[in-house]
Amino acid sequence: MFKKKTLWGLLLMVAFVLLLAACAPEREGAEEATGNDEESGGTEETEESDKPKELVVWINDEDIAEDISVEMFDKYTEETGIEISYRRVAMPDQVEELALAGPTGDGPDLFFQPQDRLGDVIAQGLALPINYTEEEMNGFTDVAIDAFTYDGEIYGAPVAVETYFAFYNKDIIDSPPETIEEVLEMSKEVTDASNDQYGFLVSPEFYYLYSFMNAYGGYVFGEEDGVYDPSDIGLDNEGTIEGLTKYQEFINEGLIPKTLTVDVLDGLFAEGKVGMVFSGPWNMPIYKEALGDSVATAPLPSMNGETAPSFIGVKSWLVSYYSDYPEWTEDLAKFMTNDENSQLYYDVTGELPPRPEILDAVDDPMYAGYTEQVPNGTPMPNIPEMAQVWDMDVAIELINNGADVEEAVTDTVQNIKDNIAVSGSTAGE
Repeated sequence: MFKKKTLWGLLLMVAFVLLLAACAPEREGAEEATGNDEESGGTEETEESDKPKELVVWINDEDIAEDISVEMFDKYTEETGIEISYRRVAMPDQVEELALAGPTGDGPDLFFQPQDRLGDVIAQGLALPINYTEEEMNGFTDVAIDAFTYDGEIYGAPVAVETYFAFYNKDIIDSPPETIEEVLEMSKEVTDASNDQYGFLVSPEFYYLYSFMNAYGGYVFGEEDGVYDPSDIGLDNEGTIEGLTKYQEFINEGLIPKTLTVDVLDGLFAEGKVGMVFSGPWNMPIYKEALGDSVATAPLPSMNGETAPSFIGVKSWLVSYYSDYPEWTEDLAKFMTNDENSQLYYDVTGELPPRPEILDAVDDPMYAGYTEQVPNGTPMPNIPEMAQVWDMDVAIELINNGADVEEAVTDTVQNIKDNIAVSGSTAGE
């Protein structure tokens, strides 16, 4: 009898233990990094057992980016003990190289991209979503989070929000023209092409000339509830044609050289030979050093009755799909974009981090045009089909050389649609 009771009791105890185990909370990944504290980098709660000795980062191939990144890497190593090795890879090349190097284990843990490449990155399965708390998301502007949101997931740790605006030389024009019509008249008065002197210059690229298109009703893709429709392209509609016809007036009048490039534009403005140009924050320190107090900024002149829109771009850190330590890589990405490091990035580069507290504290008059233009910006679409849209540069080159605007954009947009169809069918194979 005693033996039966003992055996029965043991069976009950075993069953009870198994029941407890079944009801226990899920522990998978418990020894991995557990998230990020916004100010410290989130390393306090991570477990030592799964901590990597090293993380690999691909940075943009700019000297200034390297200087800032190394300073941040050193701080992260000091806090966590994780060494950071890095390689300079141009942003346009990172996606292609990662697609090849990632599967072989030769790629980075963390890489750097603008949002217009996000769709391509995701289509190739190269990045992992980043997990943010509500408090962490509130630390960024909505436009920055939206720029790197795809199918409901956030894929980027935003570093900078950028757009172009007007720089003007106060030694040539007292104040910037307020409308594109006034810009045209000012250009006629100031321009002396034989001496490389111009009233106004804008680089003949789709990125900058989208302002002319969008102001009159042109658009890249149709959009509804934040979802882009790549079958609906508005770059050959009446608004685009009207806007680019306005631009072509400058070319036809000899007010903008047909063969103008960004480098030539930058050089002429820095030499004090141009009244006003469209450019971005990357030129803030260069123009300031060259022209001193003579240079100032303003939002773009109005077109079609309103401040001209500009493309808004957001650059972010992304976690590689092939990283062996995605939680720690995410931790590093958040560390690189916390308040302290975002302030450092702004102090050194002059590019505005998408953090409301930093944006609200900017009081340098040189930034007036930048900060006033951002609310008028149009975010670049982040779907894969955006890669084909840059072929609008072909239409602009034709227009510069005297082609009919409607014919140039109609033919180019048809080619874009054909290329999208081909890339779509190839992706589906």
